[in-house]
Amino acid sequence: MTQPPQRPHAFDTAYAEEDLGEVGDPFTVSPTSAGRTSVRGHCPRCHGRTATEYRYGVPGSGAGAGTKGPLDADTALLVQERHFCECGHPHPQLPSNAVFIGCGASWYVRSLVAVGPSGTP
Repeated sequence: MTQPPQRPHAFDTAYAEEDLGEVGDPFTVSPTSAGRTSVRGHCPRCHGRTATEYRYGVPGSGAGAGTKGPLDADTALLVQERHFCECGHPHPQLPSNAVFIGCGASWYVRSLVAVGPSGTP
């Protein structure tokens, strides 16, 4: 999978809750060793690496305990999920009660590429 060159993480980007809508850069989806599903990519606002783990594949979908593995869940539901910057960097003006440590951006992923646990397709 060829990735476009990434811009460096803009650590000085001030925290702001900003909905960026649908983004075109591909994100990856893979199983984790804990039996969850991980969605990874770069935040479209601060460009930091971000990753979110979802229990049983899709939060809020009712895809809970059952016989399906994490990637057996319909990944089409993951593109309907709002994703948040979880770059882990406490950006300037980050509120003390912030749920996600990042720049405050949220978005919808247009393209998910399934990869194995090692990051290869």
